[in-house]
Amino acid sequence: MAVTRLALASFRNISSADLQLAPAVNLFCGANGSGKTSLLEAVHMLGTGRSFRSRQSQTVIQYEQEALTAFARLEGGNTLGVEKRRDGQGRIRINQSPAESSSQLASCLPLQVINSESFAALDGGPGIRRQLLDWTVFHVEHSYSTHWKAYQGALKQRNALLRRGKIDPNLLLPWDQQLAASGQIVDTLRRKVFERLYGLFKARLQELPEAVFGALDIHYRSGWKKESSLAEALQTALEADVAQGFTRVGPHRADIRFVIHGQPAHAVLSRGQQKMAVCALRTAMAAAVAEAQRQRPIFLVDDLPSELDEGNQEQFARWVSDCASQVLVTGIDHQMTARPWLQLPHPWSEPRLFHVEHGTVSPVAIEQ
Repeated sequence: MAVTRLALASFRNISSADLQLAPAVNLFCGANGSGKTSLLEAVHMLGTGRSFRSRQSQTVIQYEQEALTAFARLEGGNTLGVEKRRDGQGRIRINQSPAESSSQLASCLPLQVINSESFAALDGGPGIRRQLLDWTVFHVEHSYSTHWKAYQGALKQRNALLRRGKIDPNLLLPWDQQLAASGQIVDTLRRKVFERLYGLFKARLQELPEAVFGALDIHYRSGWKKESSLAEALQTALEADVAQGFTRVGPHRADIRFVIHGQPAHAVLSRGQQKMAVCALRTAMAAAVAEAQRQRPIFLVDDLPSELDEGNQEQFARWVSDCASQVLVTGIDHQMTARPWLQLPHPWSEPRLFHVEHGTVSPVAIEQ
């Protein structure tokens, strides 16, 4: 599902823009601070309801303006619209009708972001890796969102009781039962998707130097000891949970571990090698979604040349062309940014180039 038209108003330093995008590759080039990343940020807001650069939408609204708007027309004619106001209010619309939640946007426009923060998947906290897995499961298994929300609701209630200190275990019983029921389903769906994701990830590693990546492996950890059920784990941990005031076991503590010969991968791989491992993972995630839903995600790639050398850029471009519907890429130098895509088959070899300067976005011809 590609974006054919992108229109913005009062979005950071972009006062107004109305762009016709290419079906495969779109390049946004210009100096630092010109507004390139804001274009990717706008597409991200249309697909998730939020920015990937700031939790506060007020900071995204152009100075002295009261609201920003972002609009996209998708391949096939569907439309998405987001308005964010400085007073904290806003609207989300799908085909001109109000959307109930931002998760509806995610279903319409699955996205993968590759930027400097994306590479924290190896050395960051488990929450980052959980989000990556959950993004994949959300788009592959339609029932996942319902079970995960039920689990989170029960977890919130259980933790509220635990914070009281000494309590009657009978008060916890209904929430334990809900946690166990929803949590087991969440774990089952995660494991099912992880098995497919694992195969796709390992296939990509085979295209990288074996001496470096041959021993790289990933393991899924459910958030409790595998020899027991979640209900048993909750009961075993009850005394410690009461003492600490929160639930210490369950799917909310799940993780994916990257290891090489039993060692954390980030302690063995160089920074550049870690980046390629993350690119392999994220394109494998997109491939898993494409296989299951026949809906390929859009990749938003911020300043790829600064993150990967030329050879790895070419490898990444090949991976993306196999699993993405469209890619939006930023860079400073248009020739360097375009080079990895020009070697691919049509339509990936025919990128559309936009020059961005002081918040103004203009289409330009690519010099071969």
